[in-house]
Amino acid sequence: MTPAAISTLNPESLGPAIAPYSQATVVNGFCFIAGQVGLDASNQVIAPGDVRAQTTAAIERMETILAEVGAGLEDVVTATVFLTDVDDFAAFNEAWAEKFGDHRPARATVRADLLLDGLVVEIQAIAAVQG
Repeated sequence: MTPAAISTLNPESLGPAIAPYSQATVVNGFCFIAGQVGLDASNQVIAPGDVRAQTTAAIERMETILAEVGAGLEDVVTATVFLTDVDDFAAFNEAWAEKFGDHRPARATVRADLLLDGLVVEIQAIAAVQG
């Protein structure tokens, strides 16, 4: 069996990854987006503790990644969301709905600790792309 051709995406505008991983990988018509959080290009936390602002920032990072492969949020088929506080779920959903509009990919949400102080949301996603 021939191994699949996997390409990696690391948009320069997002700044360097904070660990040894790629921001996304693309294989067999899918873009697998690493967990995106509210960081600026200098890896500083955006709006510490603010779930709405960080949700918007994380989704905008996803948009940047998807644009590299000619895709957009409408191509996201599933996402896993990590929240540090389930009480933030309603505010998270408001920011999510503002960015995704009527598109409703499958989604799971779990409570989890995040790696950097001030981060309150992380979003990992898979999108269908032309390939």
